Amino acid sequence: MPKVTCPLCEGVFEVEDDDLFTYGNFYCEECGVLLEVIEEEPLKLAVAEDDEDLDIDEDDEDYL
Repeated sequence: MPKVTCPLCEGVFEVEDDDLFTYGNFYCEECGVLLEVIEEEPLKLAVAEDDEDLDIDEDDEDYL
């Protein structure tokens, strides 16, 4: 399994090969932030927007 470095906390951890595709998401094992692969070669990660971070009112009829 390849090792990656979290762009937020700089923690280093292993990730499954299947998670390392463009727009693939996984959580940092060190700080728990959701990460997204934005480039495969060379590997580039960014902090992704988690559904909880989105400013959506679930009671809004347009959302449902």
